Amino acid sequence: MLPNILVSDQTGQSSHTLTGAITIGAIVAVIIILFLVIKLLGAILRHPFISLALFALGGFAIFKFALVGIIGIGVLAAVGAGALWMNTGDGG
Repeated sequence: MLPNILVSDQTGQSSHTLTGAITIGAIVAVIIILFLVIKLLGAILRHPFISLALFALGGFAIFKFALVGIIGIGVLAAVGAGALWMNTGDGG
């Protein structure tokens, strides 16, 4: 049983809503972004000399590029999860 915000429409029948798709997408995005940021920080702490060399070469640009990629992956995952929730990817 899912909360009404996820599965009800104006008629009270059970169907997936846009609000539910946004909610599910946001949850998926937050989980994936947190997981990948933790992995990035773990790699930085495991290889401090490589991280210092990258920082010396490019400053924060390299790390900003990595964070933008992580956020982009999170957004794509959110859109994908929302589309699956709305059932718009089935061709029908």
